[in-house]
Amino acid sequence: MNELKSTKYMKIFSALGYAIGFGLIIWYSIFQNNAVFPIVGVIVIFIGRFIGYGLDRIVELKEDKKKN
Repeated sequence: MNELKSTKYMKIFSALGYAIGFGLIIWYSIFQNNAVFPIVGVIVIFIGRFIGYGLDRIVELKEDKKKN
């Protein structure tokens, strides 16, 4: 797999995913009112990273297409 030239969007969406995901996990550990929160938290973290990586790839491919 090729190294990305820019990871701007991946950093932004990863940070959002971590904040929301770990927020849900911590919320469950404190209040223990819904056992689905930890599962949803982990899914949110992965979705955030996936969206960020996808956006970075799209931007990189568009830049490469403009150069060629």
